[in-house]
Amino acid sequence: MHERPPLVTVAVPNYRHARYLKERLESIANQSFTDTEVLLLDDASPDDSLKILTDFAAGRPGWSVHANAKNSGSPFAQWNKAASLARGTYLWIAESDDVADPQLLSALVGELESDPSLAIAYAQSMLIDEDGHSLHRFDVHYRYVYGPEAERWERGYRNDGRDEIRQFMLLHNVVPNASGALIRLSTFREAGGADPNWKLNGDWMTYIRLLERGGIAFVPKVLNYFRVHPQTARQKANETGDVYRELLALVDYIALHHNPARQRLRKAYRNVAAWWTHSLYRQDWSPARRSANARVNWALFRRFVRLHPLVVLHIPYEGLVRLAVRSLELLGLKEPLRRVLHRAFPAHFMPRAT
Repeated sequence: MHERPPLVTVAVPNYRHARYLKERLESIANQSFTDTEVLLLDDASPDDSLKILTDFAAGRPGWSVHANAKNSGSPFAQWNKAASLARGTYLWIAESDDVADPQLLSALVGELESDPSLAIAYAQSMLIDEDGHSLHRFDVHYRYVYGPEAERWERGYRNDGRDEIRQFMLLHNVVPNASGALIRLSTFREAGGADPNWKLNGDWMTYIRLLERGGIAFVPKVLNYFRVHPQTARQKANETGDVYRELLALVDYIALHHNPARQRLRKAYRNVAAWWTHSLYRQDWSPARRSANARVNWALFRRFVRLHPLVVLHIPYEGLVRLAVRSLELLGLKEPLRRVLHRAFPAHFMPRAT
C-alpha cells in the first residue's frame, strides 16, 4: 500500500542565508496546517547553511535536504528542482530569509481547495529589515502604483487570471514575494516551470504563465514577513541595467499576447522608464563594470526615448534628487523628512527606505 502524498510541498531554496535560517525553519515547523512535506534545498552555500538545514531536518518526518554540489546560478533553477521532487498538490516556495505567520498555509490552502480554477493564492506581506523589525505592509506599494484601484488589496479579491495580467500584472508584480504565495503544482508544471535564465523577474514571468492557465486569490491579512537586506537578489540585480531589459520584455510579452488597453500599456512603459532613471545613480559604475554597464544602459536609453521621450528630462532630475537625498542623509534629516512626507502624501512617499 502506497503512502498518501501530502497536500502541500514546502520548498526552501537557500543560498548563503545561514543568519536567517533558524527563524525561517521554525516558522515552517509551527504552521497550523501540517499535511506537508518539506524540501530543504541548498545551492552550494559557502556559509554554515547546509549544517543548519541538516541539523534541523534530523528526526523530522517528511523533512529532507537536497544540496547542490555546484551553485546553479539561478533561484529559479531551484524552483524547478523543487517542482521535480514535489509530491504535493500545492507548492509553497518559502524563501530562506523570510518568515511566515502560523496561519499562512491554512489560509492559502483554504483558498485553493475551495476553487479548482485558481492557479495561485497569496496573502498580504509585511516588509521587515535584517533584524526582523517591521517596516511597512506591502499595500503601501500597491497604493503607490495603482492609486484608487489599490482598494482591492484592502478587502481581498479573486480574479480571472488573464484579466489580472491585462489590468494589474502589466503595471507591477502583484505577488511581491514568493514566500507569501501558494501555487497549484499541476499548473506550474503545465506552464513549463520557471525560466532559469531570468535573473530577477523570473517570478513575475512565472506568475504570468500561471495566470494564463488559472485564476488568482488574495487574502488581505498579513501572514508573510518579507525580509529586505543587502544580500537579497534584488539588491544584487540592481547593480546593473540588465534587470530593466527583463522588465521591458515582460511588458512587451503582455502587449503581444494579452491586448491591454493602450493607455494602460503606455503607463506600464512609463513606469519602467522611471524605475530605470532612478536606478542609474545606484548602479555599480566601478571600472570593472563600467564599459559593459554603459552598453546595456545606452541600449535601454534608446528604447526608452522612443517609448517615453520625457525620459531625457528624468535623468538629470533624478541626479538632482539623488544629490539632495545624499545631503539630507549627511545632515541626519532623510528619515524624519520621509516620515513627514509619507503622512502628507502616502501615495507618493514610502514610510521608510527599503
